[in-house]
Amino acid sequence: MKNENTENLGNQPNLPTPDVTGKSKKKAVKPKKEKKEKKNGEGVRLPVLVEFTYTVSVLLLIILALIVVVTSLLTGATLLALVFRTSVAILIMGGLLAVISSQVSSGLLFSSMVEQEEYEKKQAEELEKSSSIEMEEPIREEVA
Repeated sequence: MKNENTENLGNQPNLPTPDVTGKSKKKAVKPKKEKKEKKNGEGVRLPVLVEFTYTVSVLLLIILALIVVVTSLLTGATLLALVFRTSVAILIMGGLLAVISSQVSSGLLFSSMVEQEEYEKKQAEELEKSSSIEMEEPIREEVA
């Protein structure tokens, strides 16, 4: 003969059972802290010229590696020679493309700094003109 209360317990979720000390095995549920949004580089966009240079560099390196591998396989080179040729080609071309990309990036950075300085000078001149106009007092004519 089964108790009606024990039959209904099968449908209920597992309840924490007290251990020997009388404390519950299940830890207290802590409220979840809101995760702070980390600043990812998702919102940062590089200038078009820098992105273009980087993309072209990567594509050239991939194409170069494929050409070296295919050419080495067609000439019957050993695996060691294939790896050596490909790695040397990638290192040399990668270095050259990295130098070119850094020159383009530094040129764009320099030009944007020059533009910023010119803008600040223009703002300073406008501020001086507006402050000098406000400083002048109108000339009053005395009536005799």
